[in-house]
Amino acid sequence: MRVKFYFGVAFAALLSSLHMVPAALAADGEILRATPLDRPAQLSRLAVHGALLDVAEVEGRLVAVGERGHVLLSDDGGFGWTQVVTPVSVTLTAVDFADARTGWAVGHGGLVLQTTDGGRTWRRQTDGRALVHAFAAAEHAARARGDGVLAEKLQRFIDDGADKPLLDVLFLDARRGFAAGAYGLLLATEDGGTRWTMASDLLESEEDRHIYAIRQLGDVLYLVGEQGLLYRSRDGGASFSRMESPSEGSWFGLVGAGNEQILLGLRGALWRSDDGGAHWRPLQVDTRYSFVAGLVLGAGKGYLFADDGGGIWRLDGEEGTPRRLDASARFPLTSLTLAADGGVVASGLLGTLRIAVPGL
Repeated sequence: MRVKFYFGVAFAALLSSLHMVPAALAADGEILRATPLDRPAQLSRLAVHGALLDVAEVEGRLVAVGERGHVLLSDDGGFGWTQVVTPVSVTLTAVDFADARTGWAVGHGGLVLQTTDGGRTWRRQTDGRALVHAFAAAEHAARARGDGVLAEKLQRFIDDGADKPLLDVLFLDARRGFAAGAYGLLLATEDGGTRWTMASDLLESEEDRHIYAIRQLGDVLYLVGEQGLLYRSRDGGASFSRMESPSEGSWFGLVGAGNEQILLGLRGALWRSDDGGAHWRPLQVDTRYSFVAGLVLGAGKGYLFADDGGGIWRLDGEEGTPRRLDASARFPLTSLTLAADGGVVASGLLGTLRIAVPGL
């Protein structure tokens, strides 16, 4: 079980720009220009100490993704990691699995990778270059029904090329999935990713805020993002409706169970609802760091949160004030994951670490 959050386009954009592939000379002197979308990730013993933005737990295995196209596996609860080969060297931002073998990772350049063997091998499903056809079809459909605002947004996607980062991915089963990213970009698939289509028309036409996370709580899907972006779907993603946000600050994630929900956001923002998002109240937290990751610890055990200053916070079920744990990191964090043995694994800008949580 894992819940992860991505805390901003700017950070991933910085990573991507730092790792652009330089031009190289072919044998005949011709300049060859490889791009991160075409260059396989380099295997490195230092990958475990690099920026890892997301970790998923699946059938006892942990799968971490991050900068330079790095994917690492752990079969011992996060104590040891092994890097595997991927076909790209762009930043990977999120990973999700539908079952023990089938999973997807998304990243910069509109990239979607798939694995069918539990993360050992990965292949490209699509990227921003191939998605131009999906953008064009959606732009044509928007103009045909008279939605000029959406059509103009889609035309900008086409004009910009393959640069749009995908920031999160969620699969409801082995066939139905969503990927979301910058400027209101939302993709959907009904065939396990063989074909991805634009789903931005499910949102309001003028929506151009970044979508940082896609969440499923029970039978309800949520989109959270920049400047208070908050959408909900009660029909499995066939449609989304805009929710009233309790704040105009950016949201980086949502955790909860049943009608109890907690929004995580900018500069120490934690808002709690006990009625499925109809009403919200702020939780008082003594930090100005942004909350970027959250984890449900189990029935009656409360929640765990991480901030982008490396802080780890515990909210017990019967208490209303989160408290900072001593087991905090010395680097910014990006995700929290519950390992199969009950331990908690955090990832961030300097790799991963196991966290000791009292009572687990």
